[in-house]
Amino acid sequence: MTINNIICLEVNELYTDKQLHQYKTTLPNLCFFEFTRELQTTIGEAKELLLKKGVHELSFQFSAINWFYKLTNRYHHDITTFIHINEKAIHFSGKMRPFEIVHFRTPEISINQLEFNQIPIKPIKISQLKGPLAIGLITKIDNLNKQYKETEDLYYGIEPLINELQQLDEQTAMDLHLHCDSQLDLIKRQGNELLSKMETLEKEMHTLSRAVLHKVFGVSKGDWISYLPAKSTSLIQLQYEHCDIYECNLTMRGLGVTKKGELGKREQVISIELFSET
Repeated sequence: MTINNIICLEVNELYTDKQLHQYKTTLPNLCFFEFTRELQTTIGEAKELLLKKGVHELSFQFSAINWFYKLTNRYHHDITTFIHINEKAIHFSGKMRPFEIVHFRTPEISINQLEFNQIPIKPIKISQLKGPLAIGLITKIDNLNKQYKETEDLYYGIEPLINELQQLDEQTAMDLHLHCDSQLDLIKRQGNELLSKMETLEKEMHTLSRAVLHKVFGVSKGDWISYLPAKSTSLIQLQYEHCDIYECNLTMRGLGVTKKGELGKREQVISIELFSET
C-alpha cells in the first residue's frame, strides 16, 4: 500500500469585476490535495511540454482537489478547479458561479518541496555528454552556432557599406549611377533580415541548451546543482535559474548554495564546454 503526502494550502481571493460584487460568495479557506504518483507524472509531462513549446506555464482543469470551508466545516465540490504548472512550482485556482473566470487561488508550492523532504543537489557530470542523445543535441547546437557566426559576419560586413553610402554627396552618387537613398534602404533591409535570423538562431540554441540540461543532466529551473571544474578542487553549487550559450560554452547561473546546505545571496556561475567535450 502506497502512502502519499496530503498537502494543505491557504486560499487567496483574486481581483474580480466590481459588477459581480453584488453577489455575496463565500470563498473556501483551505485547499487539500494528495501528492500521488499520478500527479507527479502529470507534473513531469507538463514540464516536458513547457520545454518543448517554450512557454512559461501550463494550466488545465483538474479535479483531484478538495476545497474546505471553515464556515460550514466541510468540503464543497461545486467548484471548477485548475492546476497551473511552471518549471519550478505549481498552484491551484478555482471559480464558482456567477464568476466566469477564476477568482481565488492558492500560493505556489515548489515542485522540489513536493517531491523531496530535503532538496537534492544534482551533480553535473561531463561524462554524461558522451551519450548519443547528448551528442545529437550538441551537434544541432554546433550547426546553429556555425550558421550564427556566418550570419553575424555578413551583418557586420554591411556596416562599412552603410557608412560609406551615408558619406557620399549627391553629385558623387550621381557620378557612380547610384541612388543613395535606395541603396541605403536596400542594405538596411538586408541588415534587418540578418538581425532577425540571428535572433531566431539564438532562440533555437537557447531552447536546445535547455534541452541538454533537462534531458541529459535531468536539471530543471529551480533545481540545486553542483559542478567540479577540471583541474579544480572548489565545488560550485547553485540553484539553477537561467542559462545562456555562447559559442561552445553553456553557462548556468543562480544563487549559490552554502556549505550549510542553504540558499545564499550571491550569484554563482557554472560554465561547461560542450563541443570540445565531445
